[in-house]
Amino acid sequence: MTARPRARLLALLGALALVLAPLLAAPAAHADTNDFSYASWDAQYRLGRDADGRAALEVTETLVADFPEFDQNHGILRGLPTWYDGAPLRLHIVSITDGAGEALPYDDSETDNGIRQLKIGDPDVFAHGRTTYVIRYTMRDVVHRPTDRPIDEWYWNLLPLSSQQPIAHFSAALSFAPEVGAAMIAEPSCYAGPPGSTTPCSLSPAAGGGFAVSQDDVPAGSGVTVSFPMKAGTFAQAPAREPDPMTDVAPYPLAGLAALLAIGGPFLGIGLLRRKGRRSGRGIVVAQYDVPDGLPPVLAAEVEGRKSAADSAEIVHLAVRKAIRISDGASKPVLELVDPSIAPDALDAEALGALFPGSPVGTTLHLEVPDDALVTRLKALSGSAHVAAFDRGLLTRRRSVLAVVLSAIGLAAGLGAVALAVPGMVVGRPAAIATFVVGIVASVVALVAALVSLPRRTVLTPQGAETREYLLGVQEYIRLAEADRIRMLQSYRGAERRADGRADVIVLYERLLPYAMLFGLEREWGQVLAVQYERDHITPGWYYGYTGASFANSLSGMNSSLSPTPTPSASSSSSGSFGGGFSGGGGGGGSSGGW
Repeated sequence: MTARPRARLLALLGALALVLAPLLAAPAAHADTNDFSYASWDAQYRLGRDADGRAALEVTETLVADFPEFDQNHGILRGLPTWYDGAPLRLHIVSITDGAGEALPYDDSETDNGIRQLKIGDPDVFAHGRTTYVIRYTMRDVVHRPTDRPIDEWYWNLLPLSSQQPIAHFSAALSFAPEVGAAMIAEPSCYAGPPGSTTPCSLSPAAGGGFAVSQDDVPAGSGVTVSFPMKAGTFAQAPAREPDPMTDVAPYPLAGLAALLAIGGPFLGIGLLRRKGRRSGRGIVVAQYDVPDGLPPVLAAEVEGRKSAADSAEIVHLAVRKAIRISDGASKPVLELVDPSIAPDALDAEALGALFPGSPVGTTLHLEVPDDALVTRLKALSGSAHVAAFDRGLLTRRRSVLAVVLSAIGLAAGLGAVALAVPGMVVGRPAAIATFVVGIVASVVALVAALVSLPRRTVLTPQGAETREYLLGVQEYIRLAEADRIRMLQSYRGAERRADGRADVIVLYERLLPYAMLFGLEREWGQVLAVQYERDHITPGWYYGYTGASFANSLSGMNSSLSPTPTPSASSSSSGSFGGGFSGGGGGGGSSGGW
């Protein structure tokens, strides 16, 4: 190659590099606004008493966020709690400024699950690099009175434990009004780590009084919680927490009277309505040894069964169908996705999606790991099963005419008593006053009974009643003696219902196990299965943990062990002092994120 062509090639490559450089340097699409970190999180707390003797907290948080240099974030989301231990905190935002003291725009109109979301930043401007936010707010009634100790206690989360951002350096200065500091009766406690952690952290005395705590390299989802025990009565408690005989005791006699007056209406009428729905089937229960694919456990529980066992039964249903595999974990089973294509019913497919959303084959799910998202997805599955029961003609809603008529008669009688008492009250007869009060109470109770009677109730359709009878037949089959079950399978009718003209007893018995769980018969059916496994020298492939004789015992606890573990609550009415607390066990904390 001569010098001139070589020069042209180099020039062409240089021009191409200039064109491609911005494209290569540009980051991939960054849609996750939570993808940033905090260089520091510094907070100042001052706890005192207001004029009513109730706890008053002043807080200043200085948050230094490190945003990416590309356009991703407009600002931060800071969630602050509005309730603690059954009482409103009267959260008041004093100011939100930047590092130079200039006011920042924010929106605090959204409150979700007791957390007020502060959306800080300008929606028309992107924040880049290191950005400072100074949040000043006050709260009331942050000191509670635990149920397990006669003390007042400030038990507080200094960081949001649901944060998705790591913090390079956290520090907090905790100061107290003189009368509050004098009321402390023991050394304070400090806990650090994820929710439920009991790892202690250090509280050091601060210059000028109070305490200080600091942590470096705080990972996302980790927090710092402190608890300060004080003499009982140091603070006046919120009225919402104080017992009141007029509200806690007096309503019970009235409630008893209301129940007596209303029992002939809603309870009798609605009870007869539901009984009529159950009786709208054929009225015959015949032992059944199989369940159609269109009746998965979550749907069967809507018709006949324990709804509390529906999720566990559905998991076992997917396991015996070979869609997933169950194996023993440390305290709860571990689920493994085997074949997501095995889903006899649309609800089965939704159940697989709830357990393994978009996951490849071989993915495992540890039920002992707290997972609020999984709990939410399983609740949605229960809702889908309820809707499906209506869509498939198994359930409907009807109003009890009898309940409405009886309640209306009760209301008319109550108003009649009031009308008869009015003339006596006009002339000042004392007995008429009692009659008037009784008439008013009777009228109110009857009115409530009428309102309760008006909504339509969920009842079985004729098809739903027949489905219930079918499930009762399955329950009857499970309760049969083994000889009777085999005799039924070998009968002409039993063989005719099998596609291959014979009965695969192991497969059949395994597929009935989820329905035995719905009826509370999993232990008994587990013993039947164990006998079959031993007779045919089979180890069930769907359950890694089979141990022969103990199989039935392990099944008896499967309903509780297959329930996912939710994330521990961030609020507690128990004390965190004297080493008995944990990270995330107090009030405060809230949440943090980006937008």
